[in-house]
Amino acid sequence: MLILTGNENSEKQNSILLKDGRRLGYKEYGVKDGFPIMGLHGTPGSRIWFSGNDPTSVELGIRLITIDRPGYGLSDEKKDRKIIDFNEDINELIHQLRITRFSIFGVSGGGAYALAFASGGHAQLLKVGMVASAFEFEGGNPPVEMCRPNRIGFYLAKRFPWLLRFNYRQQKKLLYEKPEVYLESSQKQVSHLCKSDQEVMQNEATQKSMMLHMREAFRSSAVEAVSELKLLGNLWGIDFSDINAPIEVWHGEADTLSPINGLKKFITRIPKCNTHFLKEKGHFLDEDDDLWRKILLSLKD
Repeated sequence: MLILTGNENSEKQNSILLKDGRRLGYKEYGVKDGFPIMGLHGTPGSRIWFSGNDPTSVELGIRLITIDRPGYGLSDEKKDRKIIDFNEDINELIHQLRITRFSIFGVSGGGAYALAFASGGHAQLLKVGMVASAFEFEGGNPPVEMCRPNRIGFYLAKRFPWLLRFNYRQQKKLLYEKPEVYLESSQKQVSHLCKSDQEVMQNEATQKSMMLHMREAFRSSAVEAVSELKLLGNLWGIDFSDINAPIEVWHGEADTLSPINGLKKFITRIPKCNTHFLKEKGHFLDEDDDLWRKILLSLKD
C-alpha cells in the first residue's frame, strides 16, 4: 500500500487571518532570513511543493513562501472572486510577515496571479517570474496547439462545470483512498505530454511529491479548481501596461499544456519581459533541479 506522508501533516501549518475574516494558508521553505520570493501554484494546486525543505532555496539563501489561493489547501474560499482580487490577500500576507523587498512568480495558472500582482505597482517588488505560465486566450478559446485534455477542461469549466467537478471529486477520492491507483493511472495517461514531461511523470519520487501537492489542493473541496479554470479561460481583467517590474519568462518550447506560440504572442503585450525559451522542455520546468536553481537565481536580489 502506498502511504503518502509529507510536511502538510508533519510540520506546523502556517496561515494568517485576513481583514475580511478569511484564513489564508502559506508555507515557507529555504532559510528564514533569506531573500523572500513568493511562489504561486498552478491550477489546481497548493502551497505544498516539497516533502521536506527545498535544498536549492537553502543553498541560494532564499526564503521561499508558497501560498494557497482561496478555496485551496488551508485558504478559505472567496465567492465570485476575480484574478485581481488575490492581490489584496498577498499584500496582507506581506504586511503580516513584515516583508519588504521581494520577488514573486507563478507556475502555470499561477502566472496570471503573478502578473495581476505586478500590475498593482507594489513599490518593493523586485522581479516577477512566469514559469510555464498560462496565457490569456484570444477570443476566449484555447489554441488548437494545446493538448486535447486541457482544451476539454477549459470547455467543461465554461459549459458543463458540474461534469468537471465530478471528475475532480473522483480524483480527490483516489488521492485520499487509493493513492496507488491514482499513481498508476497518472503514469499511464501521458500520451498528450512531450517527452521531457513524460519522463517527469514516470519518476516515482516526483510523482509522490506531486500527489502531496494535489491532495492538499483538494483538502476542502474540488470546486475551486473548476471556478479557477473558468477564470483563466476568460479575459483576466489585468491592465498589463501598469506592470513596471521586470518579468522573467521561463517556458518550454515543447509544452503541450501551455503551448509556446500562444505564450509568445501574449507576452508582446507585457513590458520588460526577459525570455528564457527552452528547447525540448515541456511544462514541468520546476521539476528539473538545474532549471529550478536558474529560475530562483533570476528572481533573487
